[in-house]
Amino acid sequence: MSTLLESVEISNFRSISGCVLPLSSYTPIIGYNNSGKSNSITAIQWLLRRSLLPKTDFHDATQPIEVVGTIAGVTAAHVAAMPAAQQRQIAPYIAAETLKVKRTQPPGAAKVGEITLSVWEPTASTWNANPTGIDNALSALLPEPIRIGAMEDAAEDAAKSKTTTTIGKLLAEFIAPVRAAHSAELSGFLQEISRRVSAEGDMRFAELVTIENQITGKINDLFPGIGAKLHFPVPELEDLVKGGTLRLHEGANHARDFGSYGHGTQRSVQMALVRHLAEVRRGAAPWLGTTLLLIDEPELYLHPFAVEQVRAALKSLGRTGYQVVFSTHSAQLVPASEAQFALLMRKDDARGTHARSRLRDAIQKVVPNSLHQMEHLFTLGNSSQVLFADRVLLTEGKTELRLLPAIYESVTGRSLGQERCALVAQSGVNDTKKSTEILAAMDIPCKAVVDLDYAVNGAVRDSYLLATDPDISALKSELASLAAAGRVSLAANGLPRGGVVTAAEAFVLLAQQVGAQPAIASLGGKLLAQNIWLWHLGDIEAHLGLAEKSEREWARFNTDLNARGLHAVCPHPATVEQMLTWALA
Repeated sequence: MSTLLESVEISNFRSISGCVLPLSSYTPIIGYNNSGKSNSITAIQWLLRRSLLPKTDFHDATQPIEVVGTIAGVTAAHVAAMPAAQQRQIAPYIAAETLKVKRTQPPGAAKVGEITLSVWEPTASTWNANPTGIDNALSALLPEPIRIGAMEDAAEDAAKSKTTTTIGKLLAEFIAPVRAAHSAELSGFLQEISRRVSAEGDMRFAELVTIENQITGKINDLFPGIGAKLHFPVPELEDLVKGGTLRLHEGANHARDFGSYGHGTQRSVQMALVRHLAEVRRGAAPWLGTTLLLIDEPELYLHPFAVEQVRAALKSLGRTGYQVVFSTHSAQLVPASEAQFALLMRKDDARGTHARSRLRDAIQKVVPNSLHQMEHLFTLGNSSQVLFADRVLLTEGKTELRLLPAIYESVTGRSLGQERCALVAQSGVNDTKKSTEILAAMDIPCKAVVDLDYAVNGAVRDSYLLATDPDISALKSELASLAAAGRVSLAANGLPRGGVVTAAEAFVLLAQQVGAQPAIASLGGKLLAQNIWLWHLGDIEAHLGLAEKSEREWARFNTDLNARGLHAVCPHPATVEQMLTWALA
């Protein structure tokens, strides 16, 4: 089992006044531009790699910057793998396999030595600042992270092997088996070179000796007794590794400088290194320490198939000793299985950068039953647009999902995406209440669109309406009249069931009854006050004039809509337009 940086609490860093980030082994950070995604990643990096932050990094110049990390899964095996001195230093701070650390830089700090690393002492319930050996012990659990930024320094990052670059850190991973297998052989080669070109070599080239004798003779004319030898230092094996780099070739052409390629190629190379690292790690034995891989927008400049390959590689790394945290604007990098772990970053004047509740946490809070948790997770997790939206419109069926985006664009000239509105078709109307509560727990504004049957059934169950509501009683009376005339079939509870017509068709017939319309309008007003739009004609199909619910009928409507416009193809365009205006208000 690897350790995991389970949560990070960031205070007073750049756009972040105070923010708590729960982390998993694969954590997408989602947010609009300038919401503070990269600031969050940089703060995580600073927790594990100490550096002196400039004054401009302080949210409030009078307060310290603090980043607290909670490390989970610190087992006895992790401690036993450390040197004895580190074991003695870190063991008192571990409780329930958890370790808490805090990096602090006070305002006005002028040197790195003024930055403190504190450890939470569980028995005393206090922070212990700079205990001896804690930096080394922390590095054993969470080594210095690998940070892959956006494209500002791509050429430097992917082509120069330095300890702070991606290529340098990845080459250190890749070269380990080469060093283990060929260290003696390579050292022997280097030794042979040293014997021929170093000043102390015993097999020096004759040409060097000739030059040295000529130089020595001229020196002795001025300073008798002084000789000269040419010396060419031979690098150690480690120096060769550190000097490693990456050169790009196209076919039989000569290598070209990395920086001469476009951003798409440069980003592809960076991500190819990550993919190869994933393959290397996939076959490796589990290790105790966990390395954080921190990436800004891995999808940048990549085509969709390449994005999918990168997603698979990052997921693989998350299972093989790496903890992957990345910012993204791509729903392709947040599949349904990972949507529950995504962090939604937002920024406003009052709170600065902050994270909304994760989908996983919101569902666990709102839905106590584990099976129902899975159902809601499947419904909302598969609607990845939810994670990228400022508001959500819940619908009952597929007709809204297929047609409302096209209708909105036809009417306004803008897309729902431009309005930052996600359209989510639920698995059933029974999800409306819980889905609304889950999204509310995530601080995502939500409205719902429902058919007429919900007003007399689901709305009562969900406590939006009372069972004794006189409008519901009026509708049941109208349904009884339709049943007496042989036009619909009713169940024991007085509501439609399949028979003469389907239950959905029965509610459309109900909406056509003059006596039912005042009650429908009244119920619609009561639900509208609770952010629920009721289709007064029974369902959306009745408002749009659709003959059936089918892909063929949806395609026909879309074609007519594009050719003739909403008012020409829809029998009730004003109502549909009112609904869209309400939904986006």
